[in-house]
Amino acid sequence: VVCARCSAYRAELQYDGNRLNRVCQECYSFLTGHVLLQDQERKHRGILEKEAAEVSGRSLLCSSLQLLDKNGKVGTRGWFVIPQDDPLVLYIYAAPQDVRAHTSIPLLGYQVRDVAPGDSRHLFQLVQSRQLYTFLADSEELKQRWMKAMARAAAGITHQQEEEE
Repeated sequence: VVCARCSAYRAELQYDGNRLNRVCQECYSFLTGHVLLQDQERKHRGILEKEAAEVSGRSLLCSSLQLLDKNGKVGTRGWFVIPQDDPLVLYIYAAPQDVRAHTSIPLLGYQVRDVAPGDSRHLFQLVQSRQLYTFLADSEELKQRWMKAMARAAAGITHQQEEEE
């Protein structure tokens, strides 16, 4: 299944009475015979159209986290990535194989807070003005890595700057 967020391509599918269905880029090219130029595709990509697998391979940090709802209750579990080529933004995917992030959070200016240190739940938050995001990591070590990476991004420190210093 390919959703509207993941692909704008449609092709006739024989098993569905030749009705138009949403398909991925590769299937679109195969089924329709249309050749898509990679450069042209990349030029028209939206801000969220960074493939998770591609970005994860070149990331400062990527892993599964859970984004809790506003009441601190169970929320969305997803694949979170801070890419090397865009180190001040957190991209959130539903899964590591997704073609398009479902949201992004510009980290610059946020504060990173530890929530109940020592608690069995590994919680931390991003806070800015009235905006609050609460995350749940799978381990204390993963939580600390995310807090450090997000704090660096929030302060505007990029990976390249660290190496120069």
